[in-house]
Amino acid sequence: MGHTLMGRLRAGLSLFGVAAAVAITRHGFRAAGGHGAPGGILVRDAGAYSVFSRRLLGPFYEHIADDVAKAAPEKARILEAGCGPGHLSIQLARRHGLDVTGVDLDPAMIDQAQANATRSHGSDESRPSFEVGDVAHLAFPDESFDLVISTLSMHHWADPTAGLSEVRRVLRPGGRALIWDFRPGIWLLHRHIPDPVNHAQGSRLQMVEATPWRWPWKLSLTQRVELARPEEPPRHTETQTGKTPSNKGEAHG
Repeated sequence: MGHTLMGRLRAGLSLFGVAAAVAITRHGFRAAGGHGAPGGILVRDAGAYSVFSRRLLGPFYEHIADDVAKAAPEKARILEAGCGPGHLSIQLARRHGLDVTGVDLDPAMIDQAQANATRSHGSDESRPSFEVGDVAHLAFPDESFDLVISTLSMHHWADPTAGLSEVRRVLRPGGRALIWDFRPGIWLLHRHIPDPVNHAQGSRLQMVEATPWRWPWKLSLTQRVELARPEEPPRHTETQTGKTPSNKGEAHG
C-alpha cells in the first residue's frame, strides 16, 4: 500500500509540475503584463517567452515537426497559424526542408521569430518567412497553402470559428489542417477551451480525426485534430444560352 501511495504521489507531483510549466509558458507573461488585443492575446516579453518555450516545449515541437513532415505533400506550402517565436516553423524548414510561412498576431513575436530564424539558418534560403497577421483575417489569397498547422494557440483565438473559416479559405481543395491544443474538460486553467471539433462545423472544414496526443511525457493533456477542405466537384461550363453542353455528339448537315 505504501508503494501505491508513493506512486500516486509522484504521479500527482508530475502532473502538478506539468501544469505549472505549461501555465508559465502560456500564461505567466500575461499575468506579468500581457494583454488582450483584437484577435487574441499578446504577451509582455517575446524574448523571454522564446527562451522558455524553446526549453520547455522543445521535444513537443520535435515530435510535431516529424508528424507534419509525414503529412505534408511533396513541395507543399505550409502555414503556421499562431507561430509565436517560430520554433516549430524553423524546425520544419531546417530539419525537413519544408516551405513554411508563420503568422502571429504579435509584432514582437514576429520580430523574435525572424531573429531566431536568422540565428538558426544564417543566409540559408530554406528558412521560413514570418508575417504579422490575425488568423481570422489572413492576408493571403484563396487556396494558397496545402497544409495549415497550429500548436497550443487556438484557445487564445478571439473567434475560433472565424479563424477556421479563414484556414479553409487559404487551403487548397484537398488540403489539410493539423491543430494541436489542450484537450477540453481536463485542463484546470481552461475549463472552457474551444474545441476545434465543434468550431470546424461552422467553417465547412471536414473532420478527419481527433486523437489524444501524448504530451507531456506519457500524459495526454493535448489532442491532435485533423481537418480537411474537401475536394470540390468540377464546374460545368455553360453556353451562351445558359445550358450545359451535351456530351453526346450532334449531327451536322
